[in-house]
This record gives sequence, C-alpha cells and structure tokens, in this order.
Amino acid sequence: MATSKYSNLKEDLEGLRDKHKNIENQIRKLEERILELYTLYSISKTLNLSSQLDELFKETMKILGDVLGIDEYCVMLMYDGELAMKVTHGFVEDVKDVRFRLNEGVSGRVAATGEAVLINDVSRDKDFLYYKGAKKDIGSFISVPLKGHGETIGVLNAHRSEKNAFKKGDLDFFIVVAEDIAVAVEKARLFEKTREDASRDELTKLYNRRVFFDNLSKEIKRSKRYKKIFSVAIMDIDHFKNYNDLNGHLNGDKALMQTARIMEQSLRGEDIVARFGGEEFIMLLPEIDKKKAVLAAEKLRSSIEKAAYIGEELLPGGKFTACFGISTYPEDGEEGLQLIDMADKALYLSKQKGRNRVFSSSDLP
Repeated sequence: MATSKYSNLKEDLEGLRDKHKNIENQIRKLEERILELYTLYSISKTLNLSSQLDELFKETMKILGDVLGIDEYCVMLMYDGELAMKVTHGFVEDVKDVRFRLNEGVSGRVAATGEAVLINDVSRDKDFLYYKGAKKDIGSFISVPLKGHGETIGVLNAHRSEKNAFKKGDLDFFIVVAEDIAVAVEKARLFEKTREDASRDELTKLYNRRVFFDNLSKEIKRSKRYKKIFSVAIMDIDHFKNYNDLNGHLNGDKALMQTARIMEQSLRGEDIVARFGGEEFIMLLPEIDKKKAVLAAEKLRSSIEKAAYIGEELLPGGKFTACFGISTYPEDGEEGLQLIDMADKALYLSKQKGRNRVFSSSDLP
C-alpha cells in the first residue's frame, strides 16, 4: 500500500517536472518572439526615420548586432549589374571591395533567383566563395534577397563561424527584416535622386546657382579659418546668340551640353562648376591661386576651341570658343559677391580684347 502511494507521488512529481519544463520552453519561445518583434519594431522605426542610405544602414546594423547577437552581417546592393558591398558589421576591411556577378557564389545566386538561402555548413556548398577568399572563418550562412518593386536590389547576408548556428526561424526573421530594408533603400534612393535633381541644371546636369553659392559661402568660411586661398572663374561662350540663330536652339542646347562635359573633364574632382545662366558658367577652384587658376582656365579654353561643334564654321573665326574672367580670395575680396564682381569685370575685359581669351582681375586697369 505504501509502495503504491509512493509510486503515485513519484509519477505526479515527474508530471509536474515535465509541465514545468514545458512551461519554461514556452516562456523561452515567447521571450524569443518578443525579442524578434521588438527588433523588427526598432528596425522599422529607424528605417522610416532615415532618408539617407549611409544613416539608414548604420542604425539598422547597430540594432541587429545589439539585439540579436549576430556578430557578422552585411548588405550588398546591385550596381551596374553586380552586387557590391554597401555596409558591413564585424567584417575585416578586405571585403569592402568584393563584388559578385549575378549567379556568382551564393549571394549572386540569391540575387538572381530572389530566393533566400540558409546553409548550415558552408564547406559542403560548392558555390560558397567565402567573399572570394577575403573571409575564411564562416561555418553557417544566411542570404536573403532585398526586393524592391518586383526586382532584387541587393542581399542581406549573416553568418557565424560555427556550423548549424542558425535555425529555420532565423531565416524567416531575416526575410521580414529584408523586406523592411528593401522598402527603406528604395525610399532613400528616391530621396537622394530628388535631392540630386534639385541641385542640378536641367539641361547641362551641372550644378545650379544655388549649389554654387552654398559652396562659395562654405569655402569662404573654411579659407578664413585655415588661412587658405581659392579662385573663382566665370566663363561665357562667344557669339552664342549668333550660334543659336544660325544653327537653331536644339543644336544650341547640344552645344551647351557638350561644353558642360568638356568642363567636367578638364577640371579637378574637388572643383565646383555650375551653370550661371544662359551661356554663362561659373567655377569654384579651392586652394588655387590666381596664376594656377589662369592656367586651368587656359587649358579649358583650349579644349573648347579644339573640340568639334556642329555648325561652328558659321561663327566669326569659324570656331566655337569661350572667354574667361578670374578672381582670387582674399586678394580681390573677402565676400562672395565681391569675388564674382571682380571675375565678371575680368570676363568683360576678355570680351573687349577680342574674345577667346583668359583675363584675371590683375589685368584690370
């Protein structure tokens, strides 16, 4: 009788232990789900607030690392038909220049097919390229496509050094995260394009007057602070009204666009060149003194004269040409309008002296 009673108590105790263990498992799963939902909420909130790609990825990657404890992950975006590294977390620096063509490696395959992949042991996958040898210590790997407007715009990758380190639920979670990231990337790209379009001249695609004046103001403050110099150059196309009258406005537009490309090719990357209005252009040349600015303008003048323009034979002299005026900070003024006025006076002098010339404020009487 006593033995039977003891057996019943033992069974009841084991039943309670099983129930307790089951409850613990349910609590753990609930905590994991709450953590996932919190992470998704945090990421979604961050993505909605971000309008620039760099800011967007910086905050999103921080959330993924802090909350999920995944040390290594990256986003690769499509550029010119290839996947290129946009942002990484926990990677060695060597992977930043890694690129994949469509169907190249696992990432390229995910981008091409639009299907997410979970690999528990990358050593068993013949397509896995270890970021082309830039990173070796990868055991398990997740790659999820970023889809925007029906096409794949990139991939979200995550990996750990241990094999079998991800569960099916991790893949499902990353798919949801990737959906939010893709929407935010599309929004950020649209924002950047809109902002870029607003800063460019519609015809020539050079910067507009507003961008030039913004940069001129910044350059004046910088030069005052660090005791630097810079120059301003104004360029005007010679006889452009005649060119339009003789060749038509469509060819006139083509000539302006051709001139804009020559200017971009002739100047340095740090120089700011803008359409000032009509056939007039203006350039900001940081840390360039007057002598070097004249040489740069002379190089540009020569390039324009040597280029072949439609109908240029109808112009006086038979060539499409331009004239220039140069001023320099602080010699010719410490305010933007002073510098522009001095460059404009030098430009007028070059017109008086026969056009197709470069004059600086030093040449003024």
